[in-house]
Amino acid sequence: MGGSGSFAATAFCVAQDERNLINKSRIPAEAGSIDKFVPAGWKIEEQLTGDLNGDSVPDYALKLVEDKPAKDSDDVATERQRGLVIILQNEGGKLTRAAVADKLLQCTHCGGSFYGVSESPANVKIEKGGVIMVDQDHGSRNLANTTYRFRYDATSQQFILIGFDYADADRATANVVSESTNYLTGVRIVTRSKGNRDVKSRSTIPVKKVSIEQVDSEKFEEAAVKRLGLS
Repeated sequence: MGGSGSFAATAFCVAQDERNLINKSRIPAEAGSIDKFVPAGWKIEEQLTGDLNGDSVPDYALKLVEDKPAKDSDDVATERQRGLVIILQNEGGKLTRAAVADKLLQCTHCGGSFYGVSESPANVKIEKGGVIMVDQDHGSRNLANTTYRFRYDATSQQFILIGFDYADADRATANVVSESTNYLTGVRIVTRSKGNRDVKSRSTIPVKKVSIEQVDSEKFEEAAVKRLGLS
């Protein structure tokens, strides 16, 4: 299983090697409307609304994608990069850029053979308590899934990583190796499943604040694969 998992991770990284990342400097710190936070060459793939900083005023999470054709002449999904822009709104309606995550979301054609000619997703949700959840997967026989959760930290005025889950599932054998890390408590739980048997181990990591803008999905996955012995 280790070899297959390594291949899945490598395929993802190769696909993401030369990324046309969204340029934060082209996104205004403040603007009067949502569309002003979308730089030239990009468009809104999905717009989510919710109270992200606990002031009872609706805020926004914009999942942006490169403004290019979604499919080629053979009806195959093209490779378009993605970016996530977080916008806070105050009671007066003023809109402020809170974060730009340029390396968090996988591209539209980075799902590997599991998605084939179809577009690979990068799912973003706003959960209870204003938590931003990002879930995405890719692979072939081995399917790698990552889930990130972020929450606004008033002290630093940043969206901080509070949880990261990684799982590698062998679709042929149903064997699963996974880890779940709580960045608030520093507790990491690794689960190795084989058939109906789960073996769990627990460890701790230093507690530190990691902002959404610092998270590079490639590096997070590479580190998890190495820790789990899948490379």
